[in-house]
This record gives sequence, structure tokens and C-alpha cells, in this order.
Amino acid sequence: MIIHSLLINGTMEHCWAGPIPTHSLLFSFLAVLFGTVAGYAKYREPGRAMYLGLFAEAAFASHLLLDDISEGGCEYLYPLYEKKISVFSMMDVGFRGTGIFDYLMASFVSVFFVCSIIMMALFALSKYDFELNYKAEK
Repeated sequence: MIIHSLLINGTMEHCWAGPIPTHSLLFSFLAVLFGTVAGYAKYREPGRAMYLGLFAEAAFASHLLLDDISEGGCEYLYPLYEKKISVFSMMDVGFRGTGIFDYLMASFVSVFFVCSIIMMALFALSKYDFELNYKAEK
């Protein structure tokens, strides 16, 4: 997308494919569908194909969250709602203006979103025998 936008528009903007925002539910569904179809083509097992689709969704969602942090919002609900929404909008609020409770809740919610995406990716990868195990050596 960046290469297309750089060649056509002369910018590094990568959130739009013509008039359609690429950071939306529509493209999220396409990422899951592509991951699932690619998984089924590779493994010929519906269960493993679904986990590859879940991993594709985790990768897409982590990209959305990083762009949300850097750009201040994305068009997450594009087919339903066309304006930008920011999951991290409360993190832009200063500590003194809101108080400690609001600031801590915003921090915990933001960290929860990032951790849930990471756990989704690790869960999908564990079905492909990729695990993070600790073995104490004696």
C-alpha cells in the first residue's frame, strides 16, 4: 500500500486504497479470509486454517493499534461509521487534568488491548507447535 501510494500520490500515507480506508473492519475481514484460505491451501485441515486466519487477524489488529497510537485514530468501523475512532484517545490526557484514577484506567485499558492481541497471536502460534516454554537446566 505504501509503495502504491508513493508512486500514485507521492506520499507515504498507507491508510487508504482510493476512497476506501484500509484500516477498517472490511479489510480486517479480508485479512482473516486470506489467512484462512492460505492456511487451508497449505495444510488441508479446517482447524489449522482457522488458526492461521486468527494469526492474520492478530497481525492486522496489532498494525491497527500501532497506527492508532501514531496517528490518533483509525476508521475501524468503516462500513458502519466513517469517522476516525481512537482506542488510545484517553492516553493523550495529562495526569493533572484528569486525576490518578482516570489516568490509571486509561493506561490499563490500553495495555489490555495490546496484551490481548499478543495473546491471540501466541494462542494461534501454539497450534503450530510454536511455544514459549521455560526449561531449567541443571
